[in-house]
Amino acid sequence: MSTVSRRRLGAPTLALRPISHAIALAVLAGLCLSQPALAGDNDATPATADAAPAKPNPNAPKAPKELEEVEVQGTAGNSAITQAPTQADLTVTQPQSVIGLDWISNHVAPTADYATIAAIAPGVTNVSTAGPGLGESKQMTLRGFNDNSYNVTYDGIPFGDTNDFSHHTSSYFPAKMIGQVLVDRGPGSASTIGEATFGGTVALSSKDPLDTFSFVPTQSFGSYDTSLTHLEVNSGKLDDLGGGKFIASAQYISTDTAKTDGDSSRKTGYIKYVQPIGDSTEITFLSNYNYIRFNNPNLSSLTLQQIAQLGRNFGLNQDPTSTNCACYNYQTKQTDLEYLGVHSKLSDTWSLDNKVYTYAYDNTSHESPYVGTKLSKTNMGGYIKINNYRAWGDVLQLVHADDYGQFRTGGWYEYTNNDRSSVAIDYGNGGAIDVKPGTSTFGSYNSKGVYSGPYKYTMKDQLHTGQLYAEYEWYAADGLSITPGVKYFNVSRDIEAPINQTSKTPLYYNQSWNKTLGYLTANYLLRDDWSIYATAAQGYLTPNLNEFYVPDPTQNNTKPEQTMNYQFGTVYKTDRLNADADVYFINFKNYQFSTNIPGTTDAVYYLARGAYLKGIEGEVTYYLGSGTSLFANGSLQDAHFKGSDLDLPNVPNRTAALGVLYEQNGFFASLYDKFSGGQKAYNSNFNPDIASSVTSTVGTGGYWQAAMSVGYGQNITGSFIKSYKVRLQVDNLFDAHNLVINSVSGNAGSYYVLPGRSWFASVSLGL
Repeated sequence: MSTVSRRRLGAPTLALRPISHAIALAVLAGLCLSQPALAGDNDATPATADAAPAKPNPNAPKAPKELEEVEVQGTAGNSAITQAPTQADLTVTQPQSVIGLDWISNHVAPTADYATIAAIAPGVTNVSTAGPGLGESKQMTLRGFNDNSYNVTYDGIPFGDTNDFSHHTSSYFPAKMIGQVLVDRGPGSASTIGEATFGGTVALSSKDPLDTFSFVPTQSFGSYDTSLTHLEVNSGKLDDLGGGKFIASAQYISTDTAKTDGDSSRKTGYIKYVQPIGDSTEITFLSNYNYIRFNNPNLSSLTLQQIAQLGRNFGLNQDPTSTNCACYNYQTKQTDLEYLGVHSKLSDTWSLDNKVYTYAYDNTSHESPYVGTKLSKTNMGGYIKINNYRAWGDVLQLVHADDYGQFRTGGWYEYTNNDRSSVAIDYGNGGAIDVKPGTSTFGSYNSKGVYSGPYKYTMKDQLHTGQLYAEYEWYAADGLSITPGVKYFNVSRDIEAPINQTSKTPLYYNQSWNKTLGYLTANYLLRDDWSIYATAAQGYLTPNLNEFYVPDPTQNNTKPEQTMNYQFGTVYKTDRLNADADVYFINFKNYQFSTNIPGTTDAVYYLARGAYLKGIEGEVTYYLGSGTSLFANGSLQDAHFKGSDLDLPNVPNRTAALGVLYEQNGFFASLYDKFSGGQKAYNSNFNPDIASSVTSTVGTGGYWQAAMSVGYGQNITGSFIKSYKVRLQVDNLFDAHNLVINSVSGNAGSYYVLPGRSWFASVSLGL
């Protein structure tokens, strides 16, 4: 078996764009070619160019990326591979886009979350109504799959809400605590874990500690009275601890956001410690803590009438007589994630990787205010919603590698306990529970077991998930690997609800599902710089807890949603041209939808036939020379229901990105434009199998949003300041005013309003 250098890369597909945008890009490209060249801020080889062993498993521990925040990259390192914003490995067996630290630290807003970062990739769209990373992401889609239909992982650990597996993008891992974002557009291999292998994986990687000491303070400020302070320290190797080393960060951000009275503040802490044990074992401990307090608009999306009346940037006000007062609409959230990982080479052929972990989410939300309480018709009331959960889990993998291939086996187990409640309070009565004087603060049940009182619901749910897998990567011929795999998936839900969320009756119910999934992938290296790959794989989505909220869950016709994915692609990587492209076809089975039981107001879940999704994707970076690269990516996607041929709601029909990037001699700059395609929304009670059940359709067209980054950084000798970097980031450069359809009520659409132009300036020092 010949040994081949494995590197990462980026890909094709251009889309038509406004002439003014194209001219602006051309002008910047010309300016870049006429300037003495600019550079990024990484002293070591970027992760996207690291050599790696044949077919690295995404769940295996990564070698330290040696990525620094301020150090300046040498001119000789410039190429299409090192500069590509998004790229794929030659060894991939399904479409992917790797976004490295250079792009994260130099070309997105310092306030960004992972959704803002991932949005540059083909097939990914994201709506940030509060500003980049300044609020929860809306409608982050991957190939049209929404946020609860794909995995998000951190160092290989899946995390997300227990009810529907959606994610709170501003509550975990800000940009400056992320070393890499990898977008896998497919269910992966048998060793890909998570509740939602259904639609793909957004894999986040933590920063790794460096071998040398550094202290990097950063101060950013900008639009919406935003201020961000970030401190990062690397211990370097500690000889007294046998070469152990750590990286630690602390961050504080405060902002008014793009929405009126949408104030937000966040505190984040992070530490990662790596300890070698002998020559063959490494132990890693990581902890991340986040606390956020923010005003949460009662109207997350607006109708056209509301936009005309209240303004595009309306969020909340300061009027205590209004249900839109910030004083009644705010949340606090605390999250943490910890793991203890062991990587050990057991013998010349066997190795072990294991992570024991826990993560938690604790949300206290003041919401849904109303006028008129039990005590007074003029008092303002509202609800306090509690949602907190903690997960405990373990990820294990054993690998046997020899000249004939790699055998990988292991498993994942996770247990999550979730408490939820919502209770009415009277703000005019000091925030006391909203009940008539002299009555029980809990409420009561009538003879039919129906609850009456201040609680909307109170419940506890538990989720148990286990996955076991085995796969063998067979080196079938020189440059050819074939990997069959199998995974057994078992999941169970338990709910204990004295007051169920919709029926107001007690519910004590549990249900289990299991499934054996098959995978077959192949990768063939045509040359040292060109490969092709193919995948046939099954995806799986754990059923949503919402299906338990109906009065009688036993009446549901419910099964886990599943996909059968077929994908074929190619990757080409040279210093001048870095490109990849793929085509895919997905058979989506068991589409869940709810409707009312005829003659009643009771809801029940049914199965639609499903949908077909197919498309083409690509990304490309071309290095012009003198530190300048052009890049483009895009996707065309067709997603429609099998029974009715209706387009899937809230699925953009295409994406594109086009830009120029310049890095040399300490300077760096980029100008790029991202296009998100048009989409539709229907009345909420439509049947996906019956076209005539759609009584109202509202759509929005596609839109472009441009961004620009420019900066300069240098190393300094003979000073206590070792390096510095200054940069300016401008989002929505041309101040486009865009709307994105969210939902339909009656015949009126409700829209997410994208903010206008914003800017953020940053200064970093290396000490």
